Amino acid sequence: MSKTANIPLSMYGVAEVLKWCIDRNNGRVSGVDTDGFKKMQALLAEKPTSNDYLALDQFWKKQVMLELTEDEVSTIDRCLYDIPNFDNEPLPQIRHKFWPDAVGAH
Repeated sequence: MSKTANIPLSMYGVAEVLKWCIDRNNGRVSGVDTDGFKKMQALLAEKPTSNDYLALDQFWKKQVMLELTEDEVSTIDRCLYDIPNFDNEPLPQIRHKFWPDAVGAH
């Protein structure tokens, strides 16, 4: 059993992780079908369907604590660095604002 890390993220951060690890991935980085990713997808599915600004604002700012394995954290690190580089795009802001620096350092 690999070690786990508790990562605090806002729902905006969860959406950014899923965007780069699932939507933009196209199979370039493997390991995105684990329980941690499925949990993030389930959390994002709770997004309010109304266009009520206050409800949406509260949803995106809501903080969640994700328990991810070291492999999942490593996969997310690769997605957030490698995929933008493959596509010749700037690194996503989540690298600086939401994703904890200390996690990726082994």
